[in-house]
Amino acid sequence: MNDVEEALRRTFARAETRIPATPPDLLRQVTVGRTRRGRRGLVLATAMATCLAIWAASGVTWWASEQRPATAAKPTPYVHEPRIVEEIAPPLEQVLPSVIAEVPRKVPNGKAFTPKRFIDSRTMLGYVSKKGYDRAPELWAYHLESQTFRRLAVIDRPIAPVDSPAVGDGVIAWFKYVNRDIHIMTIPMTGGTPRTVVSFPAELDVDKVNGDTIHGVDLAVGGGRIFWSSIKSGGVNQVPVAGGEPSSVPGTKGLRLFSWPWAGRPADGPGAMTNLLNLSTGERLKDPARARCDVTWCLTGNRATRRDGSRVLDLPGDSPRSLVADRFVTMDQVDEQGRKASVIFDLATSRAGRLWIRNDRKASPTLYTDTEMLYFKRGDKWAVIHDPDR
Repeated sequence: MNDVEEALRRTFARAETRIPATPPDLLRQVTVGRTRRGRRGLVLATAMATCLAIWAASGVTWWASEQRPATAAKPTPYVHEPRIVEEIAPPLEQVLPSVIAEVPRKVPNGKAFTPKRFIDSRTMLGYVSKKGYDRAPELWAYHLESQTFRRLAVIDRPIAPVDSPAVGDGVIAWFKYVNRDIHIMTIPMTGGTPRTVVSFPAELDVDKVNGDTIHGVDLAVGGGRIFWSSIKSGGVNQVPVAGGEPSSVPGTKGLRLFSWPWAGRPADGPGAMTNLLNLSTGERLKDPARARCDVTWCLTGNRATRRDGSRVLDLPGDSPRSLVADRFVTMDQVDEQGRKASVIFDLATSRAGRLWIRNDRKASPTLYTDTEMLYFKRGDKWAVIHDPDR
């Protein structure tokens, strides 16, 4: 017997001593029914793996003096470590009482009131409709100081498009869809009978099976004109507030209205826009790399940076989700005891205020986010966060 054969004999002998004894009922195990096939597969795979290991061991013994197999380094998976704060921020009402307002959730006739935007710093615009289909929804205003409601108009069509009413130059504007056309409507800010300022064919995605998709418009009012852009294709158009011949705004192909007087190109993320253009002055703003921006402020990771780079703020929290009114950042906080909270950080004052402590056993309120405000239900009121200086 040569040296190689002797080495193989010793290797197989050592391996044989490590093989578990064959169970006496092996044949029964191999022929069990379908319900145990997963377990049987594991048994057979283990036996095959043992035999392969014996063969591999002999191979390693034979080649060990000549070659070692290379071991590939496994990449380390990225694990996000949340920021830990020493203390959760105090309630928002204590830190920034001027930015939070309370608005009743029902008007005097008992119908539900849904906030949409501020007409001015002290007057909230919203709509009222009964649950389900409402043939005659209404626009209402709520005055924060007098704590009184005023009905502004009854609308002759369902009000789903009034998710984005526009306010300016003494009017409130919205759109409705009638007979495959978009109608832009207005009333005076003090209320009145709605009138059509301009109408034009709606953009549609035709689907004979599931029904057509109707694309609405974004609206803005300023400089004596009403502006709109298609939600589907973009491009800004205009018409005088008093009515007249509509026209396109030069240099706005593919742009959508963002926050008056700005238009831009939609980007990833809610409310995010790039290539901002000032429709009043023609000014264009540069976009910082890998940032989500409003007009003045941008979010990059856990930092807020002014668009011109003149100021950088390290956010006292984690996972910033939205930038509202170019001022408020929504984010999370976790303290050293593991408590979690939803927090608003105010870029104007560099202060943070808590909305609520999060409880895994109880659902948190829904926080509704718009470009100009945030709001959530608190008892029989809406708690509305907004910039009172706008």
